[in-house]
Amino acid sequence: MAYDLVIKNGMVVDGSGFPRYRADVAVKDGTIVEIGKIRGAAAATIDADGLFVAPGIIDTHTHYDAQPFWDKLCTSSVWHGVTTVLMGNCGLTLAPLRPEHRETMLATFCCVEDLPVRSLASVLPWNWETFGEYLDAIDHGLGLNLMPLVGHNPLRLSAMDQAAWDRAATPDEIAHMQRLLRESLEAGAWGWSTTDSPTHAGPAGQPVPTRLAADEERVALGRTLGEFNRGIIEILPKGAGKPSVADLDHLRDVAVTSGRPVFFLSFDTNARPYVEKAAREGAQLYNLLRAIPFNPRFTMKKTTFFHNLDVWDVVMHMRVPERLAALADPERRARMREQALKPQRRRPGVPGRLVPWRSIFVRKVSLARNQALVDRNLMELAEQQGKHVADMMLDLALEEGLDTEFQLMTRSAEEEVQIAEMVKAGHALPSQSDAGAHLNTNFCTAGESSYVLGQWVRDRELLSLEDAIRRMTFQPARIMGLRDRGLVREGLAADLMVFDLASIGVKEDEVTLDGPSGTPRRVQGADGVHHVVVGGQAVLEHGKHTGALPGRVLRAGRGH
Repeated sequence: MAYDLVIKNGMVVDGSGFPRYRADVAVKDGTIVEIGKIRGAAAATIDADGLFVAPGIIDTHTHYDAQPFWDKLCTSSVWHGVTTVLMGNCGLTLAPLRPEHRETMLATFCCVEDLPVRSLASVLPWNWETFGEYLDAIDHGLGLNLMPLVGHNPLRLSAMDQAAWDRAATPDEIAHMQRLLRESLEAGAWGWSTTDSPTHAGPAGQPVPTRLAADEERVALGRTLGEFNRGIIEILPKGAGKPSVADLDHLRDVAVTSGRPVFFLSFDTNARPYVEKAAREGAQLYNLLRAIPFNPRFTMKKTTFFHNLDVWDVVMHMRVPERLAALADPERRARMREQALKPQRRRPGVPGRLVPWRSIFVRKVSLARNQALVDRNLMELAEQQGKHVADMMLDLALEEGLDTEFQLMTRSAEEEVQIAEMVKAGHALPSQSDAGAHLNTNFCTAGESSYVLGQWVRDRELLSLEDAIRRMTFQPARIMGLRDRGLVREGLAADLMVFDLASIGVKEDEVTLDGPSGTPRRVQGADGVHHVVVGGQAVLEHGKHTGALPGRVLRAGRGH
């Protein structure tokens, strides 16, 4: 056969930002070898008539460090056409580690990223100490490609032992971390990551080790990365919700000292003027913004939304008949009202948050007489009816047998426009999916790319299709130095997605029982993604796994 695979009759959006065009794409030995009107025979053919062909999505913020040991396919990401992920973010990696630090690091990783520590402990072989040995352990045939960062936390533990939890590092300890970082970079790490966020605490509520680091420590690690003239740095700053000028100044210092791009997480666009000014002066700062909003839907019949709120947690753990009786009990209801406006408990060491009642809306009702309440804000309804907001919710839920559907809205339509505008300016990426994390909680945002294509491109026209694909493929590849992916080009790796723009989107996330050791986890499926090709092999056909696992660990500094 002349070719292994030909994708015929598709509309190619090649990742460059240039206009789409109709063409066939031919693949041989994992590489795109011809684009145009293909006449040669192929071992396999995909008919993409009426569909778009694009480079596979590159997700720059995931936590798949442990998942390859129990889910080689790396779901949910691959369902959405993601073919390459940057993992090891927020300073939380499982290497390099000495044996005595394994349990502590895993517990910290699971605590911060909300993962089931006992279940993961049962599937990790721990047959590594160095970063290179860890990469060998996960490089065993995967559903997509992994680009590993090395985490600052294990570097601190290895260099400082218990003192990593207590203080800043000495010059000798920083030098030790730099040596470990060099070894990890030589083994194929794409850079390093860290966190200074006050929301990141260990199992006992103590700040994770990197929060004890002085600014000079991060600058020194940046200098080490600069020695290699490749790679990126990912930092979660103190004020991720709203980075201060001091936070941004430090990010800029790390970028300038290292000469390397710095990805930083924030949740709105308030840093845009600073980032644009820094870019004009030559610093490479890129804001990773969450495109897909965290807007969970829930009913009082099935939710974990109130599991950290006193009294409510006990009621929500009851079986439905007992729960109905408890919600109707005046004494229990009084206690629920009392707790409703108090902060929810969170992890030890992490401040509690108030329930954002004003951001909760009625989304679906089961009784026709309540139809007028749909899309109304709970707090406004409570004020209108002269009720406590907790009673407003619970009375309605009781009336409808707990079938009323509510939704927490965390972002307005206007805020989403601002995020899209910053992405269009080139200083932000719509890539903060957190895929691989939060298996225990009530949300999953792994389908961020499908959300962008469905909502931002098709429904709201905030981005053109060509620009959206560029921002999720070629731009992150170019920033990170991934030279053989991110474009539909002859000679590049055949990582591709074939999708239907008319139907692409995210399905309602759901709980499955296929987590580590069979534990429950939350997943997010895709609509409209017809085929996913990794390394020239079809991994998904019409959403179903073909059995192929051609993905691998991409090691920086080596040919891919």
